[in-house]
Amino acid sequence: MKIAVIITRTLMGLGFVVFGANILHSFLPQPVFPAGSLVAQFMAVMVPTHWMTLVGWVQLIGGLLLLFGGTAPLGLVMLGPVLVNILAFHSCVQGGNGIAPGAVFSVIEIFLVYAYRRYFSSLFTVSASPN
Repeated sequence: MKIAVIITRTLMGLGFVVFGANILHSFLPQPVFPAGSLVAQFMAVMVPTHWMTLVGWVQLIGGLLLLFGGTAPLGLVMLGPVLVNILAFHSCVQGGNGIAPGAVFSVIEIFLVYAYRRYFSSLFTVSASPN
């Protein structure tokens, strides 16, 4: 189990470091979206408002936290909402097209949250009370 955690944590960390860095400074080929399509309209809002820059930084930092190991739970917390948005984008805006990478990373996220479950156990309670 320990080796599987290291491998999946490294793969997910590297994936988010590379794709987060690509958002911040494009070095991979970007798809061209048809003018007027939902994706083009979505990006017409997300890019000029610098929302995608924020997403890129969260992905980059979350990926680095996963790579360092000891900070993996914090990296998982940062990347969870990003994965929800990736899945929502591909299912709602693109009608399911291109959802496979987001689904794979989501499965890895769930596996890693389970592997680091002792750090998340206090979140899953029904008897929470303020201090």
